[in-house]
Amino acid sequence: MKTLSCYSKEDIRIEDIPIPYIGADEILLRTIYCGLCGSDIAKIIDPEVKKPTQLGHEVIAIIEKTGSKVKKFKKGDLVCVSHHIPCFDCVYCDHLNFSMCRHFRETNLDPQGFTEYIRLSEEHVKYNTFLIDYTKYLKNAIFMEPVACCLRAVEKNNLKKGDKVVVIGCGTIGIIFISLFKFLYNAKVTAVDIDNNKLEYARKFGADLTINSKAEDLKEKISTITDTGFDVIELTYITKETVNVAMRLVRAGGSIQVFAGPSKERRIEIDFEDFYKREITLFSSYSSSTDVCKKSFNLLRDGKIDFTKLISKILPIEDFKTGLALAL
Repeated sequence: MKTLSCYSKEDIRIEDIPIPYIGADEILLRTIYCGLCGSDIAKIIDPEVKKPTQLGHEVIAIIEKTGSKVKKFKKGDLVCVSHHIPCFDCVYCDHLNFSMCRHFRETNLDPQGFTEYIRLSEEHVKYNTFLIDYTKYLKNAIFMEPVACCLRAVEKNNLKKGDKVVVIGCGTIGIIFISLFKFLYNAKVTAVDIDNNKLEYARKFGADLTINSKAEDLKEKISTITDTGFDVIELTYITKETVNVAMRLVRAGGSIQVFAGPSKERRIEIDFEDFYKREITLFSSYSSSTDVCKKSFNLLRDGKIDFTKLISKILPIEDFKTGLALAL
C-alpha cells in the first residue's frame, strides 16, 4: 500500500509497505480524507524532529475489514477517527489532564493518516471511532480532532453567556475558536490579526469586530466595545507582541488562554506586579480527550457548525508537496 514518509522538508516520499494485519478486536480502514495539521507542518520543517517521520491524524475513512470480535462497526461503514487515547488510570487521567498521560502521547494510528490503509487498535475502536451516518457533512467531519482541541480549551474557560472575548490569530484554529465562542456562549467576539484575508474569514464565522493590529489603532477600536477590558483572551499565535497585547486587553480578574507554542521566543516577560494585582489568570490548553472528541463529532456530523468553507484544496497523496506548499 502507499504511505507517505518525510525524510526532510525537501525529501517527502510515497513508499510501498505491507497492508497492516488486524487482530480480532481491530479494524482495517481505507483512507478517504486526511487533513494537514499545523503540527504535521511543524514536524516537516523542524530539523530537531527525528526523521523519517509519519504524518496525518485528521482522518475520514471507510471500513475495509473488521476483526471477528468487532460488533459495533461493519465493512463499508464511513467513520471519523482520532489518534490519541489515555490510559484512564494514571495521576493525569485521574485529574482529567488526559493529554499529559504517557499512554495518550504514545498511542497513534498505524501507521499514520497519510496512508492508503490504517489499522485501528482495540482501544481506537472502543473510544475514538465515530460512525458517519449522514454523508451530507462528510467533509465537515475532517475537523473533528482540531475542533475537539479547541472545544476542550473553550470548556476550560469560566465563560458566561454574552461575555466579551478576543481571539488573537485568525488562522484555521482562530476561526474555530470564534465559531465555538459564538455558538456555545453567544460571546461578543473581537478578532485580531495582521492579515485582512483572515479577518474577512473571521467576520464570516461570526466575529462582531475585527482589528488589523498592524494597520489600525487597537486602543481606539477597543474603546468602542469596553472600558474595562475583555473577559477572555484566546492566544493562538505566541510572540512577545501578542502576549503584550493580551495583557493590555484583558480585564482585571479576566483570563488569558495560551493555545500555541511560541513562534520565536521561548521566554517572554510580563509585568508580574500588574499580573498579580489585577488577578489575571494565565493558563494553557493542549490537545483534546476522547470525551471531547465525541462532543466535537456530534457538533459537526449534522452541520451545527460548518467548517467546510475552510477547505481550500483536496489533493491526492501524490500531490502532498503541492498541498504543503499551499499551507506554508
